[in-house]
Formats: sequence, structure tokens, C-alpha cells
Amino acid sequence: MPATVEKVSSDSDKHSSDITAVLYHNDHVFSAGGDGKVKVWSKDLRLLKELTPHEAYIYAMAIDSKGQLYTSSCDGTIKCLTDPVSSDDCKELLKCNDEIECLFVDRKDNLYSGDDKGIITMWIDQRIKYKFNVVEQVRSMAIQNNIIYSIRDNDLTVTEIIEGSASGRFMTKASIPGKCPVKLCGSCTEDGVYSNVAILTRDGLGITMIKNSRKDQYPVIWTKEHAHNMIITAMSASDEYLYTAGYGGALKQWSGIDTQEPKLTGEIVVGSDSVCINSVTVGAEKSTVYVGGSDGNLQLVKFA
Repeated sequence: MPATVEKVSSDSDKHSSDITAVLYHNDHVFSAGGDGKVKVWSKDLRLLKELTPHEAYIYAMAIDSKGQLYTSSCDGTIKCLTDPVSSDDCKELLKCNDEIECLFVDRKDNLYSGDDKGIITMWIDQRIKYKFNVVEQVRSMAIQNNIIYSIRDNDLTVTEIIEGSASGRFMTKASIPGKCPVKLCGSCTEDGVYSNVAILTRDGLGITMIKNSRKDQYPVIWTKEHAHNMIITAMSASDEYLYTAGYGGALKQWSGIDTQEPKLTGEIVVGSDSVCINSVTVGAEKSTVYVGGSDGNLQLVKFA
């Protein structure tokens, strides 16, 4: 399918450094950057407001169903923007000496944070509930019910939180070779259980699709070697589509996620081939994607 760049943030509105994370929620787009800023945009990329929760590089963002936006930074803090669309209120949840590189909010609005020491922290009502040591630095993670999927550069670790445990006991259920990021994808049940989990191959150029099944011990469904010519840095998914992006400004749309062989259904170079795409997120329509890159620009891409 052909793809087009529908809108690009203006030079006066863009981030002054890399865009590191992009989210879409309730007809608003949120971008975070190396400049420590969070920008709030309309879905057609009109800048609505700008906040500065950090004075340093923002690593990650996550948002809950109430619209509370969480950010983490190399300054060792986790901040919560309680209503970023209409308020400047910002509160600090944590300040430490660790690098908190990823955040995730589950369907119950519980927050999870992952750091460079391999510690995943579970937050309930913005208070620390449990800590899990998965040994390896947590660069990316996803959580579904009582299963944690965490990854750095060598393996995806699948961790099961023992239900009913007062102390947060957990067990490692699987270890699958691969590289971050990790993304829940494919068909989804009414209970929010996705059929698959996607990661990258260890060289960062290919995609590995895993069946999201504890019963079947998380088997690999397919591997697409050399899906990109340059390293993939970001993924997003919606219904039957998986989007991958990375160095060289390449953005690709894949279908056939639940089959034995994926199909490349669209691709485009966003900006120039000197740009690295750091984050992508799907908008209100499954063929609409927001892209944040190393040039500080936020772009709206539509696939036919």
C-alpha cells in the first residue's frame, strides 16, 4: 500500500532534540524528547501546549485510562502529569540513582517501571507494590495480566507473577533470543489478551513473532530476517497490522501477523534517510501512524 506524510510539526513547534516517545490517547498525541519536554498535540498535529517535567533526557512515557501521563528520565525520576491536556500539575513519584528506561501501564491502570539494574517495579495507586529482579537491564517491556515480557539486547524474558502471593513471588517461564523493543500484537480477546508478542532478531534487522501462549510455552511462529536494511528501533501494532521503523527514516507496515509468513503491505521513508525514527504509535485509525524522530519532528503518516 502507498503511504503518505500528511502533516509535519512546524520548525517553531518541534522538539529541540530527539523525540524519544510518542503516544496517542483520546484524540490527542503526546511527544517526549531529549529536551525534557512533553508536548501535547491535536490529532492533526496542532501544538496545544508544552510542559517540562524534566530538565534532562526523557526515556519513556506511559498513559493510563484516566489520561494520567507518566514519564521517566535520565535524571532518575518518574513524574506524573495528572491531566496534561488541561493542567500543568506534575508530581514526582520516585527519585533514585538508577536509569529508568521504560514504563508500561496495564489494563488495570497499574504502572510498571524498568531500570538499568534489571529491576521491574510494580506500582498500584502510584505507590510501589512489588519489585522483580529479572537480572538484565530492562530496555523495553509489556505486561498482560500476571505475565511480564522484558527485553534488552539478547533475550526476551517471560516472567509469571505468582497470583495470590503477598510478597510478589515470580517465576521465569521462557527465554527467547532477540532484541528490544517488545510489543503485544495480533488479534485480541475481549479480556485484552493478545495472540502474539513481537520482538526483533538479535542483529536488530529482523522481526520474530511469538505465540502468546503459556500452554504452548511461547513458541516462535515466524522470523522475518532482514525486514529492514538498517537497525529497527521502534514498533507499534493495531489489529492486523504491525509497524516497524528505525534508522534511515524507514517505516514499514506488515500484515499476516497471525499467519506463518508476514506480508509487507506498505513502506515509506519519513523525512530523510539521515533520520532515525525513535518512536511510532498508531492513531484513531489502524492505518494512521504518528512518528517521532531524531530531528525533533513529529509526523503524521497515513497508509492507503
